[in-house]
Amino acid sequence: MNKKVFYASQGYAINNFEGEKMMPKKSYVELITHLKKIEESMVAACAALEERVHTAAAKLLMAELRLDSTKHASICDEILKAIEKAKPIERLWDARIESYVDMLAVKKELERHIKLETEMLQHVEKMIRETDDEALKVLLAHIAEDEKKHHKNIKLILDKSYALAP
Repeated sequence: MNKKVFYASQGYAINNFEGEKMMPKKSYVELITHLKKIEESMVAACAALEERVHTAAAKLLMAELRLDSTKHASICDEILKAIEKAKPIERLWDARIESYVDMLAVKKELERHIKLETEMLQHVEKMIRETDDEALKVLLAHIAEDEKKHHKNIKLILDKSYALAP
C-alpha cells in the first residue's frame, strides 16, 4: 500500500503543493498525535514486560524497546511543536527558529559531534567483534545502527541548514 492510499484510508486528505504530496496541517497534527499515543502505550507495555521476563538479555532488550518508544513519543512532541510554529505552506526545513544563533559555533559543534559519533561507532564495532555474548552483540549492534543514523542526520542538518548559498 502506498502512502497516498494509506493516508486516504485513514481519512487524511492529500494536497498537491509544487509537485509534492502534503497533508493539511490539521491532518499532520492528528496523525502525529495518534502516533504519540501509540508510542506512549508501547512504553507502558514494554515496562510491564520488562518486569516479567526472566533473563538479563530479555530484560535489556525490553528496556531498549521501552527507551526507543519513549524517544519516539518525544520526537512526536517536537514535531507537533515545529508544525505549530511553521506557516501553513512552510516545510520544516524552511521554518526558521526565531532566536539569535551563532551559526558558525553551531556548525562547529555539529562537526565535532560527528567526530565523536565516529569514535563511538569504532569502539562499539570493536566490542561487537571481540565479544562472544550474542545478547551483548545484538544490543551493541543496535547502538551502532543508532550511531550511523545520528551521523547521517547531523550530515543532513549540516547540508540543509549550513550550506553556502549558491
